[in-house]
Amino acid sequence: MKINKKITLISIFAFAFIVALSFCFAFNWPQVVENSDIFSSFFGQPRGSAYINSLIFENPAEVFPAEDGTVLIKLENGISDMGWFESTLGNAVILNHSNDMLTVYGNLEEISLQDDMTNITSEIKIGTSGTSGWQKGKNCLEFQVIDTKSRNLINPFLLMPVIEKKDDLSIKNLVAINNSGKVVPISNYQKINSGVYRLYIKKQPVGMTYKTSVLVNGAVAENIIYDVLTEKENRLAIKGKNLYSFEELYPDDENQLLAEVILSTGRNIITITVEDYFGNSKTATYTVDVI
Repeated sequence: MKINKKITLISIFAFAFIVALSFCFAFNWPQVVENSDIFSSFFGQPRGSAYINSLIFENPAEVFPAEDGTVLIKLENGISDMGWFESTLGNAVILNHSNDMLTVYGNLEEISLQDDMTNITSEIKIGTSGTSGWQKGKNCLEFQVIDTKSRNLINPFLLMPVIEKKDDLSIKNLVAINNSGKVVPISNYQKINSGVYRLYIKKQPVGMTYKTSVLVNGAVAENIIYDVLTEKENRLAIKGKNLYSFEELYPDDENQLLAEVILSTGRNIITITVEDYFGNSKTATYTVDVI
């Protein structure tokens, strides 16, 4: 019971943080988002052996500031106009905003800002999305939001106007992995030994699971929300009940972590809800007999 109460409090504080952040600061979309295929990759998705720390748009377009700001750095082919900043963003612009926020506009084809432009409004064109960065020739904008006060990377969706889009979510191939690394596929009314398990499902074929929620016998076991990337041992991590490394959330090319749970002797009802970035959700229930 103490564990469940602690998890619930963590969830409440996380939700309060998100609501407070949304009210105190909001951005506009840096490019038009009217097309059906809006984004090619999402914040928190895998890219090689690390998290994607940005939002990557699907279609090329003109790029504008998400909010009025000050030009902090202009990158030409990954090198800043000051000559010391190297990155894989290609042509990029970094803007400083109020409330200790930075926005980053990467993979641009060209930068439209004049050298003497310092303070710019959201109506001034930054440039056009291109192929100059690490997107392997894909013509798209890579957009980041950074909270310099907390030193965290923020999911841009938290601060943007809501977009409605229908994706088909799925909950498939549920497996439980115990502390010894034993993998147990989960189906209804099967028998499983008691203990601590991490639950995984197959990653979504399209889009991404933005939020996972798992209940065991009606009590919250864990919620994981892909809203902030924070540092753990010099690497980026996602916060749930624990700070999860990339390898913990994505142990292979197929699976994504749902939660860490304790399964006690008796009948256990596991309720899983997954939600995408557009508010679509799907729920599934499994009944297992724990011995």
